[in-house]
Amino acid sequence: MDELFNLNLVETAADQFRAVNARELHTFLEVGRDFSTWIKDRIDQYGFIDGIDYVFFSKFSEKNQNKLKHDSPHLGNQKIRGGDRRSKEYALSLGMAKELSMVENNEQGRIARRYFIECEKRLAIVAPKQHQIAEDNWRKARIDTRDYQKIMCAALASSRARQNKETSEIHYSNEANLLYGLVVGTTAKKWLASKGLNGELRQHLSVEQLAILAYLERTNTTLLEMGMSYEKRKEQLSILLNVYKKMEHTYDV
Repeated sequence: MDELFNLNLVETAADQFRAVNARELHTFLEVGRDFSTWIKDRIDQYGFIDGIDYVFFSKFSEKNQNKLKHDSPHLGNQKIRGGDRRSKEYALSLGMAKELSMVENNEQGRIARRYFIECEKRLAIVAPKQHQIAEDNWRKARIDTRDYQKIMCAALASSRARQNKETSEIHYSNEANLLYGLVVGTTAKKWLASKGLNGELRQHLSVEQLAILAYLERTNTTLLEMGMSYEKRKEQLSILLNVYKKMEHTYDV
């Protein structure tokens, strides 16, 4: 496999992972916006987590390379270019790099995504146990540390307030069931009853289902902020979910 990017080992307090320089990915993807705006917007839009999905490091000129200090330890051997002024750089996990490549929705993005999938497969072959532990911890940390439901509910209340409408429990429930319907095919109450289960639905979902739910919650938040109606959001979420699933599995087999 041709090497498209320089991958470096990043160590955090809780984990370590192979990472790609976000600026290098930005250039490869041929993004039409400046790097700083692009990466900050993507982090905000998709809820990526510092220390889990990415870490910061500082970039210096080559003459100052021996003084390189990382905001997160041990980025690996980076080739440093540019002027003397320190700048904020981002080291991205393969998972984050893969997702950023997917959302660009262009040929460069598809090439990059296939590359990162192959990198993950190679890591799984070289160190299968460690790879699986890291993958499980990464997914769990993303799910545990991001409260997309709370953010989505805030967006719902804000959207209704702009229309001079009050928001009650039934509106939050309807919004949740809109997404649950896309994940499990019915409302939370009906799904739990069909399984003979009690409690909150998301407590019984698989890791994959939780990841899909998180994707839907953050996407729905964006649609709410755009002022899109319930029916239109339902239609768009269904379309986007099909694209998401296709992108997730097309090159994984």
